[in-house]
Amino acid sequence: MAEAKDILDKVKQLKSNSVGMALKKMKGPFSGALIGMGGGLLIGFTRGYNLVSSAFVGALLGGVISQVLLPKLNDDNE
Repeated sequence: MAEAKDILDKVKQLKSNSVGMALKKMKGPFSGALIGMGGGLLIGFTRGYNLVSSAFVGALLGGVISQVLLPKLNDDNE
C-alpha cells in the first residue's frame, strides 16, 4: 500500500507543478493582450472606429506580439 500512496503523491505533485507552469506561461501573453486591448480602444475612440472590433484586434495583436517577443519558459525554470 505504501507504493500506491507514493505514486499518488507524485502524481499530485506533478499535476500542481504543471498547473503552476501553465499559469506562468500565460501571464505574459495575457498582460500583453490587456495592454493591446487598451491601445486598440484608444485608437478606435480617437479615430471613430467600432470600439469592440478595435479592442478585439488590439488584444489579438498584443497577445501575439508578447508571445513572440517574451522569452520562452522551460519546464526546468520554476
